Amino acid sequence: MTTVEEPTLQRPPAEVRYADELAALRAQDEDPRPPGWQLSLRAARRFIVGDDDAGVGRKFVGNTALVERALVTLATNRGLMLVGEPGTAKSLLSELIAAAVGGT
Repeated sequence: MTTVEEPTLQRPPAEVRYADELAALRAQDEDPRPPGWQLSLRAARRFIVGDDDAGVGRKFVGNTALVERALVTLATNRGLMLVGEPGTAKSLLSELIAAAVGGT
């Protein structure tokens, strides 16, 4: 009889890797949330750029203002396109935003 091994993920998605941080931020989050969002703008920003006081590590090493503009753009029901040179963490940032906003 052959044993089937569960496939391992090379890199789990952000909502799995940072599930504890997302849950803690959601529990502490008292700010208003845009409709359908899991976290408020402030909590989403803290999740992405980090907050030492809350025990949340920095995940995106880049311009904090870019993260803030991206979140505000999405909160106002506008589309967001991240454009830039290859290897500048556009996909990472979009994955982190998706985890903070929608939970997936």
